[in-house]
Parts: sequence; C-alpha cells; structure tokens
Amino acid sequence: MFFPNRHPPLVRLALALLAMLLFVVGYQWGNQVQMARQGPPAIQGVRLDPPLELPDFALRDPFGVRFDRASLEGHWTLLAFGDLAGELGQRAVQRLIETRNRLADQPKLLTALQLVLVQGTERLELARDFARLSPALHLLSGEPEMISTLRNALGLAMADRPDLLVIAPDRRLIAILPVAQDGAALAQDLRSLMGGHVP
Repeated sequence: MFFPNRHPPLVRLALALLAMLLFVVGYQWGNQVQMARQGPPAIQGVRLDPPLELPDFALRDPFGVRFDRASLEGHWTLLAFGDLAGELGQRAVQRLIETRNRLADQPKLLTALQLVLVQGTERLELARDFARLSPALHLLSGEPEMISTLRNALGLAMADRPDLLVIAPDRRLIAILPVAQDGAALAQDLRSLMGGHVP
C-alpha cells in the first residue's frame, strides 16, 4: 500500500540536496579529524623525532659555486655522503637520481627536491662529469674539518654508506632512508614526507 507524497517536487528536491550537503560536510569533517589524530605519515625509513638542526657549513660544487646552510632553505633535500671514485659514492648518486626520477608523475614534488652528495675528497673533473646527470644534483666538497663537523652533527661519523638523508625546507634532518630500501619504497617515503608540505 503506497501513500501519496504530500510535498511538492521542489520541496522534495530541496530536502534531497540538503541531505547530500550534510553527507559531504560530515565526510570531510570526519576525514580531517581522522588525519589530525593519525599524526605524521608512516614511512619505511627512520623518522627522527625531534628532527636534527643542521650546523652552519660552507662547501662548494665542482664549478666553484658556494653551497651552505642557506642553500637548503625552501627546498626539500636528499643528502648522501660518498666518494665518486668509489663504488659507494657512485651507488649513492644512482639512488639519489633514481629516487627523484620516480617522482616524475608529481611535478610539484620534483621541482621542490634537490639532490646533494658530499664527497670526502675533492675530485673536480669526475664531479663535473657526474654533474651532467641531473640539473638537481649538487656534488660538493670542502675542508675535511667542515665535512667532519657536518657528518658528526648528522650522526654519520662512521664509514660512507649510501643511506639517504631527508632534509626539510626548514633545514632540519627529519628522516633517514636506509640502503636496504628499493627505489619504489624510497619514492613512496618521499611522497609521504613531502606530500602535505609542497604548495
């Protein structure tokens, strides 16, 4: 048995639109509350809490251009240490470039990211050759004491490893992406770390 609808069509339409609006508002509000409770996104690498403040430093690229702490401001930076003449340094460069290339589907993240390799020994000719691999790649060298101070501040006094360090635009080390991670995992961690912080 059906009862006749006593409301005119315009009233029924208005009620249906109001119901949809309430659903959308409730859904958005619920998502925001859930995201606020979740905290920072989970990553496979190691997140530092609290992040490490980088000390002042002054290095230079193979073309003589200065690169210092101010060069990190406003950029996301993937940093590694290694000697370009050795396997670990070359592997670190490969991981830096591969990780950045996996962000090619997200131009804003790609533009915001710079790559840095700090060499323990200055190899200008070799560094100039490697610099052609990517315009985002900075191959740096400098005084051994300066590099040692930087390494110690980052907790990397040990021998070179192709781990990647993630430095936020506020010049603080926020995560370490270990050598065990493959390219896909590295890129996913970067998306998670950078995702909500790139305009």
